[in-house]
Amino acid sequence: MKSLFWADQIAEQIIERTKGKKASVKCQQTPSGAKHIGNLNDVVRAYFPYKSLLERGIKASFVHTSDDRDPLKDIPLKLADLNGGWHHSEKLMEMGKYLGMPLCRIPDPFGCCSSWSKHFTKVWMDGVYALGMRPELYSVDELYRQGKFDKYIIMTFKKAKRVGELVAKFQRTKGKGYIPFDAICSNCGRLANIDSFDLKMKRVHFVCGGKAIRKRKSEGCGYDGWVPWKEGKLQWRFEWPALWAIFNTTYEPFGKDHYEGSWKSGQVIAREIYEIEPPIPFVYEFFLVNGEKMSASRGNVYIVQDLLRIVEPEAFMFFYTKKPGKQRDLDLKTIHSLVEDFEHAERVYFGLEEEEAKTKENLIRSYQMASLKIPKEAPIRIPYQFAAMLTQYHSDMNRMIEVLKHTGHVKDGVSKEGLELVKKRLLLAKNWVELYAPEEYKIKLVGQGVGISKKISDRQKMALKEFAAELAKRDWNEKELHNLFWELAKRNNIEPKEFFRAVYNVLLDKDSGPRLAPFILAAGKERVIDLLKQI
Repeated sequence: MKSLFWADQIAEQIIERTKGKKASVKCQQTPSGAKHIGNLNDVVRAYFPYKSLLERGIKASFVHTSDDRDPLKDIPLKLADLNGGWHHSEKLMEMGKYLGMPLCRIPDPFGCCSSWSKHFTKVWMDGVYALGMRPELYSVDELYRQGKFDKYIIMTFKKAKRVGELVAKFQRTKGKGYIPFDAICSNCGRLANIDSFDLKMKRVHFVCGGKAIRKRKSEGCGYDGWVPWKEGKLQWRFEWPALWAIFNTTYEPFGKDHYEGSWKSGQVIAREIYEIEPPIPFVYEFFLVNGEKMSASRGNVYIVQDLLRIVEPEAFMFFYTKKPGKQRDLDLKTIHSLVEDFEHAERVYFGLEEEEAKTKENLIRSYQMASLKIPKEAPIRIPYQFAAMLTQYHSDMNRMIEVLKHTGHVKDGVSKEGLELVKKRLLLAKNWVELYAPEEYKIKLVGQGVGISKKISDRQKMALKEFAAELAKRDWNEKELHNLFWELAKRNNIEPKEFFRAVYNVLLDKDSGPRLAPFILAAGKERVIDLLKQI
């Protein structure tokens, strides 16, 4: 049976296309700033089919180009340092003067790398590597310097008439005589449109008049001159197909914005101008974070490093395994839901939970794809919400481990590796509480004694008294404690919801709260007993 998992199906298409030859899987990004986790779709949607190919014994390359010769088009509201820490761009340097200049020629705003592009490529690739992906990284600027584009620049110029016709067809603002190549001005360093070329001398002529960049225009200096074409670049609609040719690309994923724009022209350019077959495409949907589209100019962006402060890499990668063709929302306020989905897939993989056949197959493949390294046996996973509560009551790691042993989440004799997983989960959950958790997850025990006592009926007080006595008798696990609540409510002839409300009143001065059993286990029974006794 053929796999139903989307990446396996793409791998089958790649195998059919290559017919025994080495496959080339490609992705790319522009280091215009700290690229967000939506941009990561390019890399992950390439990586999963690549991983599937390797599993089948198919030779394949995994290429990632950095479009570092692209111009700076906008100033992000905030910029990330090499540790993934955010800084307001205005406090770093006056960036407006660099608009229109190649990213590889702009200084690093943090002063730690040789250029803007080197800095943000490193921030980006550190995140990619942390997720277990290891593509071959190529600088587009270096490819131009090495002459890798020369063949395709020559083809563009030699077929200038047909090129002009194609440009006019896909871009109404361009005339038939338009040449899709920009020179780097040798005076001001900005990109400028060329008006002629010299094939023999391998140079281009331009007058630096500035370029339209999004909704603004970079200022030109008026310089009139020639530069070698290695001091320039093909415009995006032509550079993209040229990169397919350079790397003999078999497959490349991209967002729907390219599908509706440059992909349509790219196929024609590939076949008619560069005489190659375009790669197998895969169009993915962008996703939202907290219900909003991410925007660097507005500053509501999240990079891989942000997410790895609150979830394990494999849990984050699991998000990308699901429904790649549909828009999805990653809600940081409920990140535990993603973790729980991943852990369900993990339990299914290890045979600890059952699912119907089709769902089981997809979950197992999703787990295999998302995992950096599949463990030999199911690892210890402390429930995320429980870990989040536990870190709010205890600051000492050893004390938290002791509580987890009392609750049965950690067994005696746990391996060093297992203990490290537990500690990692506690640290991640603690970060989530501090950074993204909604108020209802931020819990502080109150215990106001007499003031709360007036809100509680005599029957509720009797039930609470019994509860304190039972709680003191032994250590409890979550299931046992939950059953005790129902038994005490029945024994005292009150509705279970009345009992729960009474406990929440005593502990939080609220009528409701987090799930009660894990909440009490996290807080520690001695502390809870003391508060109950105040009533």
